[in-house]
Amino acid sequence: MSSQPFSRASLHGAVDLSGLKQQQVQAAMSGGQGTSAGGTAPGQAAPGAAAPGGQPGGQPGAHDPRSTVVAVDLDSFGEVLQDSAVVPAVLVLWSPQIPGALEYVQMMERLAIEFEGRFRLATGNVAAQPEMLQAFQIPELPEAMTIAVMMGQPMPLYAGVQPEEEVRAVMQNLLQAAAQNGVTGRAQPGVSGSVSDAGDEGAASQQPEQPVEEPLSPHVQAAYDAIDAGDFAAAVAAFDARLAEEPGDEEARLGRQQVVLLERAGSLDANAVRQAAASEPGNVEAQMQAADLDLMGGHVEDAFARLIDTVKVTTDEERNAVRERLLELFEMVGSSDPRVRTARSQLMSALF
Repeated sequence: MSSQPFSRASLHGAVDLSGLKQQQVQAAMSGGQGTSAGGTAPGQAAPGAAAPGGQPGGQPGAHDPRSTVVAVDLDSFGEVLQDSAVVPAVLVLWSPQIPGALEYVQMMERLAIEFEGRFRLATGNVAAQPEMLQAFQIPELPEAMTIAVMMGQPMPLYAGVQPEEEVRAVMQNLLQAAAQNGVTGRAQPGVSGSVSDAGDEGAASQQPEQPVEEPLSPHVQAAYDAIDAGDFAAAVAAFDARLAEEPGDEEARLGRQQVVLLERAGSLDANAVRQAAASEPGNVEAQMQAADLDLMGGHVEDAFARLIDTVKVTTDEERNAVRERLLELFEMVGSSDPRVRTARSQLMSALF
């Protein structure tokens, strides 16, 4: 919810693109030019294909496979494959039945046009062209699959729908690799067979319904309402009530911790706190307050390092107070976060 002071996601690092774990495309696909098993020559519309101009919904028709964006079947993909000696291509295998795939392909179409044809986008709707899966020896397609094609060789990039920022970086890397291999041509301006075409309601209607978000429990809703009103004590009490009835509610547990942090640090004079912490390394209260400010600002490692350094210069009750505060911050970030695991090891070294 927007009323939350910050979320666990804001404390976690960016998600890396995972490597594609599907089977590599057979090298035989690099010889995909020529007549297909169905006897259709490259560039000729397959039986039942649309008239020139292509079909909406990303369906291949009798259109120019040299366009910046093109929907392909096996025949037209053969021409894209052949032309990849001049223009690098990106093939996206997708289906309207895959959640988020339609929006992902639309984003890829926009990127291809934005990159001004420095790579050609070829989209293969496997719901309409199941032979594409057979050719790539893929038994099923639970996620959209993105494959680079360069110098006649298909090379898997990643599986699944990925954020635009991550995809943009991958495309830049692909173009750098293409330039190193002398593949620097550009696709012809134009779009043939876009999923964004008017009349794509049929494909969109096949998208599975998105799950309806479950309503918040009354106690959690009351907690967020109290946060909106600036009543942090009431918010903590509401979270406590929820945890009393459902101890395993992670949202309530994390929300309570965040409210405690906000209540503790929200009224601090940041300049005064940081000045005191910088001039007095052994000032436990100043260091703990500064660590709270670090965490609220998203500087997770700084917050941990500050308290670990304070542990090293304190003893007895003061050291224990700093240790307990650090453990509390670990819980706020999440025990599975790699930064927490690293800091726990550093804490053990500082204590012993």
